[in-house]
Amino acid sequence: MKRLPVILAIAIAVFAAVSCDNEQSTWEKYKDWRQANTAFFTEKDNSVNAYGEREYMRITPIWDAGSYILMKKLKSGSGTRYPLFTSTVDVTYKGFLYDGTAFDSTYTSIDSIATFKCSSTVTGFAMALTNMVVGDSCEIIIPAYLGYGEQENSVISPYSTLIFGLKLRGIPGYEIQVKP
Repeated sequence: MKRLPVILAIAIAVFAAVSCDNEQSTWEKYKDWRQANTAFFTEKDNSVNAYGEREYMRITPIWDAGSYILMKKLKSGSGTRYPLFTSTVDVTYKGFLYDGTAFDSTYTSIDSIATFKCSSTVTGFAMALTNMVVGDSCEIIIPAYLGYGEQENSVISPYSTLIFGLKLRGIPGYEIQVKP
């Protein structure tokens, strides 16, 4: 019985060491990719148009003033309401990695509109949606930590900056009010 705590302590220490090695190896394994993605995001963050104005605006969440995504409005919509984090939205989009690799698109299906809750997406995508009105078309750039971070997801490598062409088509049910 006295050996059980010692055995548990050793097992936890071995597990922690293996976990740290895996995190460190992922960090090192994707070093060049991580640096290229960070450089791309920084370049876009600092880019200016022909008039010397910022090409992308920073969208910062109220819960973390140090985090932001980049958004360039391509077309303004006629909507007057912004979706909430808990809202269901209708969107069309195409997602790319910084090197031009396409990883997801609604345009590959017959009905190109996707419907989902903002809260079911990566944080950066939800941040963009909650700053758009119906009809807005934008290009958004999401840094890795507001996307998939260190996780691998299909063709998306860890530490990937995500780029989306995004259009908010509707906010189904937004105008439905609960009756008392």
